[in-house]
Amino acid sequence: MDIRLLVLDVDGVLTDGTIFYSAEGEELKAFNVQDGLGIKLLMRSGFDVAVISGRGSAPLERRLDDLGIFHRRFKCKDKVAALKDICDEVGCNFSQVAFMGDDLIDLKVMRSVRFAVAPPNAVPEVLETAHHVTDRRGGYGAVRELCDYLAALNGIRFADYYVMPEED
Repeated sequence: MDIRLLVLDVDGVLTDGTIFYSAEGEELKAFNVQDGLGIKLLMRSGFDVAVISGRGSAPLERRLDDLGIFHRRFKCKDKVAALKDICDEVGCNFSQVAFMGDDLIDLKVMRSVRFAVAPPNAVPEVLETAHHVTDRRGGYGAVRELCDYLAALNGIRFADYYVMPEED
């Protein structure tokens, strides 16, 4: 399978879908560290990674900055159009894309790509559309599981791409 680009939804995929608000009204989100390392390793091994979300938030932008994900679209109603823009930036086509989504807004793009993936917490219509359903739920390692899966399909060993963090 010639996948060059992994595209992720956010709420329900990179997070468990929960949104917290501080007393000041600031939006807060929790992200899984294993998902983050999986994304970094996948990018180090030659894949491009992008995010397309129907929402947007400062915590999400911070997380994507930390991970080095620069192909991103927020507040998207038409995720297929957003994906086309990203594919043009990256230099690939839909047949080289894996997309992970969990809700109805993701269906059209999932039907357009080579490899559609859903976490088990996705809505039934998305689960029926997906080519693959992860064992782990969104926000709890589903993205890492997918990164490991894509690496294995391509004979990639993440241990070859892992760099120990510098000690302070």
